[in-house]
This record gives sequence, structure tokens and C-alpha cells, in this order.
Amino acid sequence: MLGVPRLPRWLLVCAVVIAALLSPAAAASARPKTPKAKTTVGMFNDRYCEVLAVHGTFPNLLADVWNTYRLNDCPSALWQTEDAKALATELGALAVRLNGPRYWLVDRASIRLAPGLGEIRTLGPLRFREIAQVHVPITNGVPGLAPYTEVTVLRKNTFTWSKRHRIYELVGPDGSVYVMQAYSQIVDPGLTLGALSGLGSRLQLPAGWSYRTRKLRHDLSLRTAGEAIVVQDELMNTYQLERRP
Repeated sequence: MLGVPRLPRWLLVCAVVIAALLSPAAAASARPKTPKAKTTVGMFNDRYCEVLAVHGTFPNLLADVWNTYRLNDCPSALWQTEDAKALATELGALAVRLNGPRYWLVDRASIRLAPGLGEIRTLGPLRFREIAQVHVPITNGVPGLAPYTEVTVLRKNTFTWSKRHRIYELVGPDGSVYVMQAYSQIVDPGLTLGALSGLGSRLQLPAGWSYRTRKLRHDLSLRTAGEAIVVQDELMNTYQLERRP
């Protein structure tokens, strides 16, 4: 008999890339309509955390994504008291994964939330907003994703990196460029914004991959009409495809 599978890395990727919330405006009307885009500004280096609650029957699994962004800054003392098992019981989930803390490197985001999302709920000591439901893909019978492997995420949004800040990029063997959208303290709790410039010396980059940092001359905006391509490094920092060669 199959047990509940361990939550895959790819799920954390999806959660990060679709979590560009949300000003604290009210949820969309219950009438079926095309949701309006929500725009958030001044996001750079803002901290947030997520609760991922998995439902369904293997291999058909869905994860509800609950995000703290713009509700609180996920204080460390409170985040550390979150109990994944208790939250799974409260949410009626097969399992819960605590995904954070993370910090945005984008300065501005515009996203269209699916109808029915936007509920705010207190989970443990913190308030969260439900921002998405994510399908868990199964590859060769196993959920999971290795670092430096592309993932396609279904979303409609625009991320903008400000020219006021440096950007951090991965370059793949074929010349594809991926820009970091959020750095993570999940694997390394001591990782800071100031450490990102030297991150390349720490990463175990596969053959043909490189890491670099540069200053923008103009703001960089990446718009997705339905699909975004992302990768993670082994520290679970998340990068979005910027361009193909």
C-alpha cells in the first residue's frame, strides 16, 4: 500500500514563483469573471513564508499554497513554532510543508489570482492568504526534482527587477539565462542579500553551468502569459528563465 509521498522540491519552486501576492485588497467577486491583476510594489528583500497543504490521492495530488506576504513578515520566533503535523490536521491535508523563510529580489509584481482564492486565515500564530493550488507532477512514479532542472509553472504575471539593485543569474550549458527571483534561508539559515554576490563559489554547479551577478541599466520585466520556466539551486534559491540563446 502506498504511503503519502515526501513533498517534492518542485512544489517549493511552484509555490515561490506564484506567490507574488497581493496588495491587501479584498478577494475578487464570486461571479465568474476574468480576475483583475493585483500589483504589488516595493517588494525587494521583503521576507515571507508559506504553508503548503497537500490533498488528494497519490499520484493525483494538489497543494494549497498559503502565504504570509503583506500580512506579516514571518517573524522567526513565531515561524519556528509552526507545527506541520498540527496544521495538516487543521487543514485536513495529507501532509504540510513549511516553506520559508524566503526573500524577494523582484521589486514589483503583477499577478492574476484564480477565482476563489484570496481567503485569509490564521494558521498557528501567523496569518496567511491562500494564493494558489498547485498540481504535484509525478515523474517515473516518484515526485521530485533535482537542482538545476527546469520546471514549467502555469501562471500569468509580470515580475520586475529594479535597475537600482544588482541581479543574480545562472547560465545554463546552452546559454539560457535564469535570474534569481527569491533567495531562501531554508537550507542555509544564514544566507543574506549581501552574500549573494559570492554565492557562485559555494554552489555545486553542474558541468557547463555558471553563476554571475551584474548591474542593470534598465528595469528588467518578465511577463508570462501562462507558463513560466524556473530552476532552483541546491540552496533552494529560485530563478526564472530570462532568455534563451
